[in-house]
Amino acid sequence: MKSLKKGDKGAVVKQLQENLKALGYTISTDGIFGNETQNVVTRFQWDNNLAADGVAGSNTLAVLDDLLNESTVGGIDISHHNGNINWNQVPQSQVSFVFCKATQGRAYKDEMMQANMNELKRLNIIRGIYHFLTFKDVTAREQVNNFISCGIDFSQPGTLPPVLDVEWQQSDTLNKYIIANRTACVNKVMSWLEAVEKATARKPVIYTNSNFWKDYLGNPAGFESYPLWVASYRNDAPKLPAGWNDYAFWQFTEGGTVLGITGNVDKNIFKPGMRQLKKMALL
Repeated sequence: MKSLKKGDKGAVVKQLQENLKALGYTISTDGIFGNETQNVVTRFQWDNNLAADGVAGSNTLAVLDDLLNESTVGGIDISHHNGNINWNQVPQSQVSFVFCKATQGRAYKDEMMQANMNELKRLNIIRGIYHFLTFKDVTAREQVNNFISCGIDFSQPGTLPPVLDVEWQQSDTLNKYIIANRTACVNKVMSWLEAVEKATARKPVIYTNSNFWKDYLGNPAGFESYPLWVASYRNDAPKLPAGWNDYAFWQFTEGGTVLGITGNVDKNIFKPGMRQLKKMALL
């Protein structure tokens, strides 16, 4: 196992930084082993009774891997933008769950969703799908129908609850529409959640960002009972939307690296731990 030290750069350094961040250390994930990374590695070594030399050698990396396996549950979310994935290369020690984009709006279906879900099932990786909510010129019911028509059996062991992606739209015009029609848009979110819960007998997860939830939806009440998947690209604890005291999933970077996947990958943590993840996935 190669040692990583000050001056090193690249994907392996970025993975080291992401692993330290997943354990709660405040660190940038830029792929550059500079002073900050050296200081965090040293602090990690002190915390774990290792030789505190600031070099991530075999002992340090082995302890880091053991702690990751014990204390955090990592996962990713993907769409067709990630291209063809070599799932046989994806390390399950780092990827315990995967969310696939399924649908968007009235009719769009992600062309890679079914293939990815089939592979995840083959490998017994916990998996789920999400719908990207469109606010303008399409009803909640039409979007529910699009999502449900994917044919995913949410009662099948290994399957996570449905997810509703509530965030910025693809143009400033559409985003301004949300502010101008805030009440209707909030009602659309709730209508989708209630209809999908009724159709699947699973309580959906809400994916959102605290800034969007506040600036565009006005921090609406009544959603606190839904599990939260928060997008918050910070080096410390995530910023939560109003109404939630805690999160289930935290998307902590959109620039992660994963073996078997080309390019940047969204990486996540499931906070409650593996036992609760299995319970959520009906295992």
